[in-house]
Amino acid sequence: MSFSDKLLKQAQPIMDAIMVHPFVEAIGNGHVPDNVLNYYVEQDEHYLKDYLRVTALAITKATCSEDIDNFLATAQFVQNESRAHQIILDITGHQVENWRCEPETKRYTDHMYTAAYHGTYADTIAALLPCAWSYAIIGEKLVSRGANHANNPLKEWIELYAPQFNTEMPDYNDWRFKSLNRAVESLSAIEKEQVTQTFLFSLEMEWHFWNAAWYQNHWQFEF
Repeated sequence: MSFSDKLLKQAQPIMDAIMVHPFVEAIGNGHVPDNVLNYYVEQDEHYLKDYLRVTALAITKATCSEDIDNFLATAQFVQNESRAHQIILDITGHQVENWRCEPETKRYTDHMYTAAYHGTYADTIAALLPCAWSYAIIGEKLVSRGANHANNPLKEWIELYAPQFNTEMPDYNDWRFKSLNRAVESLSAIEKEQVTQTFLFSLEMEWHFWNAAWYQNHWQFEF
């Protein structure tokens, strides 16, 4: 069993929890409160800026030209995620106002920077991977349930992330897991465990990201 196969087995309980989160279920049934969608877009604007910066850091660590090319392609896809935000903004009528970066968003991005600056190349990949992987799973499963029907206002959002509809990067995650497998080959057992924990932390933060938007989590104090 490859490193990534073991990793995904450990990750399954978190991914299962994400799929039954009320926000994700609400996307599937097309009835997400406007304030939840607005919070999500505002925080995702913050998150994606840092995601791109960490992707740039990953490129500086990469020695494989294929990895570099794929990270660049990923960065382009992330920049195009403004399409996903616009789908939501068209529903709510909200204008992005650069709200303050909220606690769970900051905790997530701080974790990614720590992995990139202080960890191995494998840690950097592991920190980034859960976002892309979990969104692909969400899109794929929602499509398999028929959630992308014409009456769902989030139909286009679902299809943007579903691998069945992703013509831009059909192997969006496959190369990352292969790259991760290569990157851990020379690592010790302790270092591999650190990579595992880095991946699982990011995946749990994906759950917290959905949860923070659903329950409108904010800083307790102004400072």
